[in-house]
Amino acid sequence: MRKAIPILLFAGLVLGACVGSAPQPEQRTIIVTGTGTTRVSPDIAVVNLGVQTQGADVGAAVQENNRRARAVTDALLEKGVAAEDMRTVNFYVSSQQLFDPMGLPTGETSYTVDNTILFTLRAPDKLGEVLQAALRVGSNSVQSVSFSVADPSVPMDEARQLAVADAQRQAEQLAAAAGASLGEVLSIGEGGNVVPVYYEAPAFGKGGGGGGVPVESGTLEFPAQITLTYILK
Repeated sequence: MRKAIPILLFAGLVLGACVGSAPQPEQRTIIVTGTGTTRVSPDIAVVNLGVQTQGADVGAAVQENNRRARAVTDALLEKGVAAEDMRTVNFYVSSQQLFDPMGLPTGETSYTVDNTILFTLRAPDKLGEVLQAALRVGSNSVQSVSFSVADPSVPMDEARQLAVADAQRQAEQLAAAAGASLGEVLSIGEGGNVVPVYYEAPAFGKGGGGGGVPVESGTLEFPAQITLTYILK
């Protein structure tokens, strides 16, 4: 009998180990992706204005360009653009050899000076008036106009809330169709590379005639994509 005790104890340990390692039932889950989009009117316009001058003397061309650029910045200030909202983003001087009608070099050189001024207008409804003022005093090209919002986090937060609500609606519908109910949320994630859709107005060419430049700012779209994982009960 003394020898049987260790054997019985060993058998009990083996049986206990087998019971402890029994596979657990797999947890049922459901994964859904919701989308949401917020549409808002822009509250800022970002503009690239160009000032270009040409001449046979490089010094004179630069001097004339500087004069026009100062006139443009002064006009922007008068129209309400803050000094901290404008800056020079590009300035360069190029030269080009001149040729006669026969294609032979004349020995003369023409110099071109380009100055690009970037500014932010916080009253987009006045953009046409501001552009016309800049074109009238010295700018001879509008290279780009884009519209945006000063604080995109507000419409993006709303879009995310709409996306979560959409995902929850889908999950409830699918769970009910399968005869189940939703449990707690296991995970939540946002779709990658989701960026606001900004609309850019076409670039304007040279000008300076009467009346404001016609500009339509339209609306901006802020899309969001949210993926939720629920436990099914």
